[in-house]
Amino acid sequence: MRANTSHLAGLMMAACIGAPLLAHHEFAAEYDDKKPVTLRGTVTKYEWTDPHVFVFVDAKDVSGANKDASGIASWAVEFASRAELRKAGWTRYALKVGDQVSVEASMARDGSKTAGGKSVTLAGGKKLVEPPVDVSSAAHKTGQAKPTPRWPDGHPRLGPVPGEKGYWANTSAGGLYEASAGNIRMDGNGLLANIADAAKVAPFQPWARGLYEFRQRSLLKDDPMVSCLPPGGPRQFQAPRGVQLLEQPDRQRIFVLSGGGNRNWRLIYLDGRPLPTSDDVSPTYFGYSSGHWEGDTLVVNVNTFNERFWFSNGGLPHTENLKLTERISRPDFNTLRYDVTVDDAGAYTRPWSGGWTLQWIANEDMEQYFCQDNPRDAEHMIGK
Repeated sequence: MRANTSHLAGLMMAACIGAPLLAHHEFAAEYDDKKPVTLRGTVTKYEWTDPHVFVFVDAKDVSGANKDASGIASWAVEFASRAELRKAGWTRYALKVGDQVSVEASMARDGSKTAGGKSVTLAGGKKLVEPPVDVSSAAHKTGQAKPTPRWPDGHPRLGPVPGEKGYWANTSAGGLYEASAGNIRMDGNGLLANIADAAKVAPFQPWARGLYEFRQRSLLKDDPMVSCLPPGGPRQFQAPRGVQLLEQPDRQRIFVLSGGGNRNWRLIYLDGRPLPTSDDVSPTYFGYSSGHWEGDTLVVNVNTFNERFWFSNGGLPHTENLKLTERISRPDFNTLRYDVTVDDAGAYTRPWSGGWTLQWIANEDMEQYFCQDNPRDAEHMIGK
């Protein structure tokens, strides 16, 4: 048993180090970083689409199967989303049909002619790479932070100031875990570097810990976001393409707009209305939110969730008993602080809290992104 645990920890560490960390799902469940492959051949198709960009290449078949008489096989190589690749220097015209390329990738776990791309080198020597992002080093160098912007009534502005644009992204933690646990290593999708840390993540009920460990051991292959379901709860503040807070003081409400998923949104009401009971409304992915200000902190109570989503990266379980208390603040111009207390007696032995910071991405708008544009991953998500 000890040897198996050590082997699993090694697999998960490799996944944390080698997999792209900006995906809408864990690439390690689909591709094996320990099985690298170099594909040299001709580009037959270039899909500049979401949720992921695909490069199709006719190349010599390294496996000796599924090839034609010339020894050539057709491969589909998956990269990050358009927004992420654009920041790494890619464009929709970076490749064209007929280009001779050398592709470095990881082979699919299901044995199909699909690979997780790392780089593409063209015949002239130009190299296009997968963006190497880690949540621990994702900071945008913005210089000395300006003071917190404020509304005329003195409350912090949680969104852009008039005449400017921007949004929040780059969370400081890959997943949600109890603050008192210290620093737990995980990748940008919440996959633990060491499965032995699972017990530290939260005060699980036995069944919830078992389910959480199963999701971790299977490399998050059953993530509902693979099927383009919404990122509810704290996960809305972990979406890889960012989040925007649109405040409407005259209507006493705040829109929370997600850059991931299918541009999902929720409303936080600030008019003092009570939260509904489960008998009043149907449970939803984002629940029902009622907020108020405590000094410079927006405190939001949320309830009435359904159970069809993961409320954080990494596969934390929950039940319809889930209640959240969110605390959102902007300590300076470039930083948003998100803290949350989780209260779900069905899945945890007591309430617990965790959180992270996000960074202001100035002078940019969230790019349009729809998970359902070109979903190809679900059939290949086999995990371990």
